[in-house]
Amino acid sequence: MKKINWNNLIFTCMICLLPICMGLYFYEELPDTMAVHFNIENQADNFASKNFALFGIPVIMTLLQAFCCIISDINENKKGNPPKIIKIVKWIIPFLTIVVYTLTILVGLGKTVDIGKIISIVLGLMFIVIGNYMPKMSYDDAKGNINPLPANESDFKQMMRLLGYTFVIGGVAIIAAIFISNKAAFITILGLCFLVFIESLYISFKRN
Repeated sequence: MKKINWNNLIFTCMICLLPICMGLYFYEELPDTMAVHFNIENQADNFASKNFALFGIPVIMTLLQAFCCIISDINENKKGNPPKIIKIVKWIIPFLTIVVYTLTILVGLGKTVDIGKIISIVLGLMFIVIGNYMPKMSYDDAKGNINPLPANESDFKQMMRLLGYTFVIGGVAIIAAIFISNKAAFITILGLCFLVFIESLYISFKRN
């Protein structure tokens, strides 16, 4: 079995748990029941107890992060370090945990927060960053990390350029859409996911 990167695993899991300090600080000021999910109109549509929101959710995200890191490390190829994009992806869950936890605290404190706009900006930036690194991944680095993998390097580069442009342009479109409405941003996100799915199918059929 591929050696687990314990330094990265432990550090990113600690980041997932770090927001609990914020929850402890504001614990007495927060309501016993807190909103933990919102619709595209920024209206709370799911609630949980304060203890679950402050402690349970970070623990769940930490377990998910640990699982993803271990699976990623196991799937690494035997040629050394994983491609940079894989290292970046390992930070998505910790980053989202901090953002979502902070928003949950602010809403619990009665602050006016445009959840949809903030999440759309975060997702848009994530798509842009990931899309920027996609074309930089080499064919050798992709072996063992991308499945199915195109049969030759030329097709692989074409695939990564196509997906890279899609992610970057889609990320910019998501951020631009928030100036119209949160619903427009949500539709753009769905459209981007659908487009990536169609492109993946096209690449897969072309490969065969």
